[in-house]
Amino acid sequence: MNHTDRTQKVFDQVSKLYENSEREMGRWMWDNHVQWVAEKSAELAKKYNANIEKCYVSALLHDLGDVWMEREEEDFDPKSNREGRSVLEKAGFTKDEKKEILEVIVEPHSCYPNNLPTTVEGKVLATADGMYHLVSNFFVDFCWNHTSKDNLQEYLEWVREKLERDLNVKIFFEDEKQEVIPRYEALKEVFVNKSYSN
Repeated sequence: MNHTDRTQKVFDQVSKLYENSEREMGRWMWDNHVQWVAEKSAELAKKYNANIEKCYVSALLHDLGDVWMEREEEDFDPKSNREGRSVLEKAGFTKDEKKEILEVIVEPHSCYPNNLPTTVEGKVLATADGMYHLVSNFFVDFCWNHTSKDNLQEYLEWVREKLERDLNVKIFFEDEKQEVIPRYEALKEVFVNKSYSN
């Protein structure tokens, strides 16, 4: 992507936060997830006539809390929002732009019930995020690095739910859905259609 002055400022700030994270997961997310989702968001924004700058910076910020804490922690979303607001402010985004990026695009990107994106930019980010999980080695890498044998069944249940949500809820565009279906089917064969025992 050709960076504007503002997107470069966001990229520089966010890269420093992730690279200096004390959490292995935070550093892993920057190298293996966030940058891919940002590039894919910019690509999809161009294809679907969304605001490229807003899609790109939203993707850079969409998992920002991983720099500091586990997602189950109570302050995860508030901390993500505060830090994202600070990054955008330093990059020169207006109050209205910050609100749109954080609350309308980033906040619903996980596509949980009753919290789905309503704008094309939000749908772009959700789609890029969902696609990453299906086209990369995310599930295997995440399992290898962040799951112990003691909670394998719990992990498999999480994967099964996430596979369905990623394909059937998060991917809003038919071209992209068709692109990832072969990978979805392969992952489903490994994680859903097999039985595992502890």
